[in-house]
Amino acid sequence: MPGQGNGKETPGEERSKREVRADRILDATVELVQRWGYKKTTIDDIARLAGVAKGTVFLHWKTREALFEALLLREWLSAIADLKRRLESDPAGATLSALTRHMMSIVIDNPFFRGMMLGDTEMLGNLTRSSTAQNVMEFRLQMLQTYLHLLREKGLLRTDYAIETQLKMIAAIYTGFFLADQFLPSGYRFSSEEMIETMVQTLHRTLEPDEPASPAETEEVTQAFMHLLDQLRAAIENTSGNNQ
Repeated sequence: MPGQGNGKETPGEERSKREVRADRILDATVELVQRWGYKKTTIDDIARLAGVAKGTVFLHWKTREALFEALLLREWLSAIADLKRRLESDPAGATLSALTRHMMSIVIDNPFFRGMMLGDTEMLGNLTRSSTAQNVMEFRLQMLQTYLHLLREKGLLRTDYAIETQLKMIAAIYTGFFLADQFLPSGYRFSSEEMIETMVQTLHRTLEPDEPASPAETEEVTQAFMHLLDQLRAAIENTSGNNQ
């Protein structure tokens, strides 16, 4: 058979090994960025931790900046896949409360992703202002506006505020909960479970109607949101392809 017994690899086998190696490099990159920050993480350090030569890193990405932007895109795609899995198994579907609970869990479990969401310049430096990060932010905002319109149409979101105001309120609530611990003594800080539940309740009481959604409304909103996630994934994958 091709690729066996003659020391040669088929194109498919070569691609697979290349992808595994790229993931190992990206895994090393995210570990070091979380440990030291973007500015202090060098290609030499990444190559050493990944167990490859420095030149091998540049076989995958032509510049240091391209490597880090590829990491941003990979983490977003991973978070989207995780969110879809969570929503598919949740009867509450993609209502604002349920979506917040899942997004919070993902952000808490992934410090690098949390840094991306909050624009943590200490961890990510200027990477938060890169064209790739800005493009993803624009995709997210467009998606969130479409999602809020959908919730309002189905009676699952209050309509006494403009959508633009509601979007700002959601961003302020998310950011506020994550930053609160920096200003509180250790005995007053949130546990992960408490943070998730109180944020869910804050958004519910601020923006959702008192009446729960019907199963039909929940299913319709969930299917539409899944489609939006697929569109976001496709936009990010297209960005990834253009950056290679």
